[in-house]
Amino acid sequence: MPTVVYHVSGHPDDVLLFRGEMFYGDLQWSDIRVVSIVTTAGDAGRVDDWWWAREHGLVDSCRVARHEDFTPVAVPVNGRSVACYRAASWRCYFLRLPDGNVDGNGFASTGFQSLSKLRDGAISVVRSLPTPALPAQQYSSWNDVVQTLRAIFVTERQGATNPNPWLNAADYDRARNPGDHPDHYATADALRSFLAQDGFHRAWWVSYDTANRPANLSGTALANKRTLYYDGYVDLATRIMGRRPPESDPEWSRWGAKSYAREERAA
Repeated sequence: MPTVVYHVSGHPDDVLLFRGEMFYGDLQWSDIRVVSIVTTAGDAGRVDDWWWAREHGLVDSCRVARHEDFTPVAVPVNGRSVACYRAASWRCYFLRLPDGNVDGNGFASTGFQSLSKLRDGAISVVRSLPTPALPAQQYSSWNDVVQTLRAIFVTERQGATNPNPWLNAADYDRARNPGDHPDHYATADALRSFLAQDGFHRAWWVSYDTANRPANLSGTALANKRTLYYDGYVDLATRIMGRRPPESDPEWSRWGAKSYAREERAA
């Protein structure tokens, strides 16, 4: 049985922009099952196909790296259905919760819902973005979100040979990872509530603040990261939307050649 490694993010492109070289590397090993989980749709309040394009962009990045066919399925998890794209050596789960906006207040198009509001008790319910194949799923408490994430970890850990699997996600520490998106922080807060006690090693990456730090990637690592972002995510999003996402090059310029993370080991 393979080892298992997890990459969890608030938006579909986060792992590609902030940890893409490691994500690519994990996808190259035949004895590693790579599990990606994305908490929000990253819709940015838009009502077109933007979030759908972003989701499929991440999936196509996995296909570019691993060259495996995949199957879209709705997986029962903690009393609700979660969208999943499943291949032989990788999985992509999408909770499709509403993007919380850069201030955590959400967008009018999705009823001003956000993960951070649910965490802080400002709202009591959050509903995922629906599709014809998968209706909106309701999360009636912060614990609902936490336990749904935890259940995915438990399911994908079954049969794995590594006793302390690795988790990669945005850092919950506001001092080490300043100025990050509220969705990133909320996702990290949910993960932090169970990972240590469940015996996971944790690699916490820096997100937006890498724009203020020196470039530290070059050579093969940078090339692999760029391949996932441009040949997978940007290319697929362009084909779905009919035009190249205008933010793709500026975002790569800010964050592409940087990767900063710290580790916490299971006791």
